[in-house]
Amino acid sequence: MREAAAFKGKGVLVGIGDDAAWLKTSQTSLLTCDLLIEDVHFIRGTIPARLLGRKALSVSLSDIAAMASIPDYALLAVGLPPDIELDYLDQLIEGFLEVAGEHKLEVIGGDTSASPLVIISVTVLGHPLKKGPALRSRANPGDEIWVTGTLGDASLGFELLKKSREQELEISELHYSSLIVRHFDPAPRLKAGLKLGPLANSMIDVSDGIMNDLTRILEESGQKQNLRAVIHLDQIPLSDDFKKFYGGHPLRSRQALSLALSGGEDYELLFTAPRGARTEIAKAGREMDLSVTRIGKMEKAKTREIILLDQKGRKVPAPKLWFEHFPRQERNRN
Repeated sequence: MREAAAFKGKGVLVGIGDDAAWLKTSQTSLLTCDLLIEDVHFIRGTIPARLLGRKALSVSLSDIAAMASIPDYALLAVGLPPDIELDYLDQLIEGFLEVAGEHKLEVIGGDTSASPLVIISVTVLGHPLKKGPALRSRANPGDEIWVTGTLGDASLGFELLKKSREQELEISELHYSSLIVRHFDPAPRLKAGLKLGPLANSMIDVSDGIMNDLTRILEESGQKQNLRAVIHLDQIPLSDDFKKFYGGHPLRSRQALSLALSGGEDYELLFTAPRGARTEIAKAGREMDLSVTRIGKMEKAKTREIILLDQKGRKVPAPKLWFEHFPRQERNRN
C-alpha cells in the first residue's frame, strides 16, 4: 500500500511509514470517519472486494460533500477474518485508491487487524471553501427542502441481494442492475456540494434515509425555535427501475415508501434553501446534469416533526424506519 499510495503533496510532511501521518494543513480542517461492517452495510459474498474498497472511501467523501468542502487526505483501517486471502485485501485497496485518484486526495496511512468479520474504517480530512462549510444547523422557516438524485435505489438493491443469498430470489432475476450498482458503488456528490452549498442554509448527506437525516437537520436547526418539515410524497424522486419493481406505483406500497424514505445509503444531498434560490439551484442542476428536486418546506411549529402529505394533501402515517443504527428500545436500556 505504501508504494501504491506514495504521496506527492506539499502538505504531507510524513505519510505512510510512521505511527501517524504528519500534515501541514490550512488553518481550518474538516475530519470525518465511517465504518462499514459485514452483514450490516454489505454482504461479503455478493460485493467484489474492489467495489467494496471504492464504496468505503465514497461513503466518507459523501460527508465532505455535505459540508460543501474539498477532501485532501484519507486513512484506511481494515479488520479481516482469518479465512480471507491476501488478494482480497489487495483488491479492496485497489478500489479504495481508484476513488482517491478520481477525487485527487492522498491516502496517507492506515492499519490492519484480525477480526471475526470484515470491518472497514475510513477517516478523511478536508478543507472548506472561504465561505466556510455547509452545516445542518441553519435551516429557517420558509426554507424549501431539496434532494439530489433519486432515493431508495441502494436499499432496494441491498434487499434484492439479501433475498438472493437466502435463496428467495435467483441471481438470474437480479435484472435491476442500476439498483445493485447504487448499493455497490455510490457516487459522492462532491461537485454538487460545492455548487449547492453556497445556495443552501443547511445540508446533510442521505446516509440513513431522509426521515432520519431530515430529523437531524430539525434537531440542529431547532435550537432556537422548533421547526417542522412538510414533505410531499408525490415529489420524492424515484428511479425508473425502482418504480418498475413496484409495478409502476411505488407509493401504494408501504415497503417501497419505507425504503425510499428511510432505507439509507443513498448518499445524495438533502438541503434546505430560501425560495429565492430556486433559479440558481435549477441552473446548478442543469450544469451538473444532475436532478435536484424540491420535495417540501420548513415551517415554524410548536412541535418538531416531519409531516408526510399525499398527492391530495392528506396526511400520511410515517412508514416504519427501515434501518436504525441503534433501535429505540436499545437506546432506552442505556
